[in-house]
Amino acid sequence: MTEPVIHQPFLCAEMIPPEVDLVAEVRALNDAGVEIPWSWSLSREPIDVHDHEVVTLTFGVNNDVGMVKWARGMSTFVPTNGTNTGWMAYHLAGFHESSVPPCAEVPVETVYAAVTEFLTTWAPPTCVRWKEAAPLLSRFE
Repeated sequence: MTEPVIHQPFLCAEMIPPEVDLVAEVRALNDAGVEIPWSWSLSREPIDVHDHEVVTLTFGVNNDVGMVKWARGMSTFVPTNGTNTGWMAYHLAGFHESSVPPCAEVPVETVYAAVTEFLTTWAPPTCVRWKEAAPLLSRFE
């Protein structure tokens, strides 16, 4: 028996079997009701911290809301219409706490649409309008 793909915090294209519908798996998990916010980082290639051109979409679900942000190298972007005003925590694959910047939280249907588009284009989703995210150091100010 193989482990569900959503149990992996960092996903790349080669890790997702062709028969797996990632968005459907995330939706099923969320529809069952999550007690803590879950998140994942998704990229076309395996994440390499030295490759400043890799685009990564980090997304999460928390019942009616979710979060989405994308990064290329050291630059991170969040939706222009994100609703959280401060830093918050989501948990990578439901386990490891991860910082989420202000304005990353949106309706969960927006998250599903962004992930669906990203899986097709491997580029920043155009179904979301983006702005630069607050730097991580601002969390500690």
